[in-house]
Amino acid sequence: MILKLLTEKVTSGIPIIIPAYANMPMHFTSLANELVLHIFQSCTSIADLLSLASTCRHFHSILHSSSHRLPTLYLAAHAQYGPLTDAIRLVTHNSSQPAHLPRPAPPQSLTLLRQLMEVGRIANAWADLYPSQKWRGADSASRRLLTESERYRLRRACYRLWLYSLAFHTPFYPRTTRLSPPVVRIRAQLLRPWFTDELAELLDLQTIFRQILQSTICPSNGTVIRKHKQRYPDDPFPLISVTHPGKYASQHAGFHRQIGAFHSTLHSSHLLPFAPTEKYQRTQQEIHGTTLEGWGDEITHYYVLEDMLKLNPSQLLYLYSSIVNTSAGPGFNAGQSLKGLVEAFVAGLGEGGGWFENNGETLAETVGFVVGERGGDVGDVRAMVEDGMEGVVRGEGRGENSQ
Repeated sequence: MILKLLTEKVTSGIPIIIPAYANMPMHFTSLANELVLHIFQSCTSIADLLSLASTCRHFHSILHSSSHRLPTLYLAAHAQYGPLTDAIRLVTHNSSQPAHLPRPAPPQSLTLLRQLMEVGRIANAWADLYPSQKWRGADSASRRLLTESERYRLRRACYRLWLYSLAFHTPFYPRTTRLSPPVVRIRAQLLRPWFTDELAELLDLQTIFRQILQSTICPSNGTVIRKHKQRYPDDPFPLISVTHPGKYASQHAGFHRQIGAFHSTLHSSHLLPFAPTEKYQRTQQEIHGTTLEGWGDEITHYYVLEDMLKLNPSQLLYLYSSIVNTSAGPGFNAGQSLKGLVEAFVAGLGEGGGWFENNGETLAETVGFVVGERGGDVGDVRAMVEDGMEGVVRGEGRGENSQ
């Protein structure tokens, strides 16, 4: 740092001469390379890091030197998408090794970094969606953005829930094995190393997934009717019950085909003149109005949700985004039934056979098994999650929120 010299005479009687550059500001580019590198390592996103490195050739050379590039990029990735330990465990998972056995950390590479960014973007997207689904109805006044520590916990829960889905929500675990003691113990081995408050994070995130499914992706007949009445209170045309024998006309034809499913349609004056196979830009009202169908009564709908909760966070986010975005996603076209398209999406995964239908998710009961091994009650954990004392957002009980 340049110190401003005083013009007073010293004891020798010789005046101090102030250099001309003493009053000049220190330029950022004049900092030592070690200080610039420390600033690079303090960036909280890869975009910020690359933007800073692109400001001049000097900064670009500092970042892209052979010894600094990958470590600095991974530090920014950890700040933006961390915890990278769980993300790496997710992207390196395959069936050759049990999920509960952690793999040795692979060497840092740009290929691995791209995979981490892909799963990290999905986890951050769920962090953006979380407030709108967590605080609804009477609690909507308490809605807020998540803090950095809360986003970190949500990403951790997302990576772990995703890993569980890849490991155990597969055709290798059909309905007949879900209560088998050896299989339950295998599932529990993945969850045992995690603390109970971290298991509560999984239950909290799964509650958000269930809310997304029952309100948007797979609404019940009652939800469809209620939404229709809210949008069109003076509609003289009641909702009608229809059958769809052509749905899932393939080897997957039995997947949740509901006879007598209710659907909500706009009247002909509101329909847009596009061919059924032509993609087009749709408004929120047009999407929900033209194609929304129910997935059965409350009992049937419960089992539908249990089955659909086997989808991993990436698949659920794709379905949700394709339905609610104004731009139609791939395969979501005008004039088609959203229910049929969701069914077709599941069949298109190559996993829509008999193992998927009537074979609900197993994460919740495995969490209950592990909590029971520790002498606890999963019902108490769920109650604390619902009250805001545990989960992604902690220490915000309903009483505190209401004040």
